[in-house]
Amino acid sequence: MQNAGIYALGLDWRYLACEVRPEDLHAAIAGARTMHFVGLNLTVPHKLLAMNMMDVLDESAREWGAVNTIRFEGCNGDDDWQPLHIFETAPTKLRSHGFNTDADAITQSLREDLGMEVRGENVLLLGAGGAGRVAALKLASAGVKSLHLANRTVSKAEAIAGE
Repeated sequence: MQNAGIYALGLDWRYLACEVRPEDLHAAIAGARTMHFVGLNLTVPHKLLAMNMMDVLDESAREWGAVNTIRFEGCNGDDDWQPLHIFETAPTKLRSHGFNTDADAITQSLREDLGMEVRGENVLLLGAGGAGRVAALKLASAGVKSLHLANRTVSKAEAIAGE
């Protein structure tokens, strides 16, 4: 799906899935940065681990306590940080910038796809993994009337409910 979108935009990029053990995440991020990757997407269990590996955290990552998107940025000494894909030649400085797109995605999808504003609604959320946790916190902060969590591991749902 991502590669089809990249192709449609005429970009000379590739979206790759790479299996990385949690203990190798720091090295994987450093390697992608060194090879001038544009960015990375992360999934469980890496979202929480990456919080302490970023040079900069966006407000979204700080607010939700997880990073699911890393954008590599560069500058040429002037502290005007730009996304790495803008540079024609390698910039003199690089940094990693962590974001969380999960939270806004849940409410935006419900609004755009179902015409649903979540404030005052009763919501059943299936799953309490990394994205489920952020979705639950976002829905609660958006003012749902009630939020019911269903998960295979009851303790995970209970932990999120406690947040």
